[in-house]
Amino acid sequence: MNGSKLTKPGYIILLYVSIAMFSSGHAAEQAPWRFVSMPDFLNVDTEYPQPGWEDALGTILKSVKSEKPDFVVVPGDLVMGEWHGGKTRPGIPGIEHFAKRYYSAWKARLKAHGLAWYTALGDHELGDNSWHYTHALEYVAAYKRAFREHLSMPLNGPTHLKGTAFYWQHKNVLFISVDVFEIGQSKQGVVRTGVTGEQLAWMERVIAEHSQVDHVIVMGHAPCLGPVRMWSSSGLMIIGGQESEFWQTMKRHQVALYLCGEVHAITCTERDGVQQIAHGGLIGYNTRTNYLVVDVYPDRLDLTIKEIDLLPSGEKLWQPGNNRPLERVTIMPEMKARGFLPVGTLTIDTGSNARRFLNAQGYFLKRFETSTERGRPVFSGGKPLARINLDGTVTQ
Repeated sequence: MNGSKLTKPGYIILLYVSIAMFSSGHAAEQAPWRFVSMPDFLNVDTEYPQPGWEDALGTILKSVKSEKPDFVVVPGDLVMGEWHGGKTRPGIPGIEHFAKRYYSAWKARLKAHGLAWYTALGDHELGDNSWHYTHALEYVAAYKRAFREHLSMPLNGPTHLKGTAFYWQHKNVLFISVDVFEIGQSKQGVVRTGVTGEQLAWMERVIAEHSQVDHVIVMGHAPCLGPVRMWSSSGLMIIGGQESEFWQTMKRHQVALYLCGEVHAITCTERDGVQQIAHGGLIGYNTRTNYLVVDVYPDRLDLTIKEIDLLPSGEKLWQPGNNRPLERVTIMPEMKARGFLPVGTLTIDTGSNARRFLNAQGYFLKRFETSTERGRPVFSGGKPLARINLDGTVTQ
């Protein structure tokens, strides 16, 4: 009798605790978190604040902040970076001087807007392509040291790429940032665009060591799949494309997303269950820019690309090198009031046995996933690239 009386209350208490813990855990598991991708921001050497630019840049970053991301990822080209060829500070002294000046301004701007960030290495962090000139190997090494010193990314990459290739885990996602600028002969000189050898082996080990995560996302500067839209871009691509060891490794390990920049335009291409998103803008040259919002759930990723119109104007803005944007960038009042507009949405369902790509709109529609469209800067007299709208219509 006493045993029976003791057992029932104990059973009820345990059941209540179990239900409460399950309900709480289930709710927490289902709550999404968010990050934003914004490659090629800024791809220009600016002060902070930058006269003629800061109002527009503030509008962009306030919009990003309003998305409430845990952090922003920038897949390369933070700066213009042509720092080694100046007459007053040539070579490594120029690299070191301008790296301190312009990386400091870049970080101060994002910090002022309360944004945390992770950044991949772009070609402009290496002085811009190509690398055929005398002392190119020496200067590339100096550029990479400057990136490592000023951006302070995790130092957990392969031995020869500490601070330029790295990974981090945030909640249920493994992020890997690859250095696609490996030393080797190519049409670009002493640099080959790819992920091979020791770096690729490191990437495979990192993925294997994090098998418990829900999603794996990789970012690197150059697109792997093509052709893609290009707007004021030299069009660097991963050598070998879909057949490269890099892409085949992402396929084999079921990477969900490959985020890249370089081309200053939007192309979303899915192959082998991996979604590549090449996007970003070139402020001061082109008339639109964009960012990607990713909502992360245990069993899916919800993607939204948003875009806004810009008006570059005036004379050229001084840069240490000869590649120079216009001195003013404006977002017109009506565009500010409207804000960034969605131009592409997609859900990547990873909860099924076979990965599914659902609810595609705008740039994610299959008919837009490759393109040979090319655009030129506003000051060259070229027309902007056609705009793809959320409903699939195309306007100029």
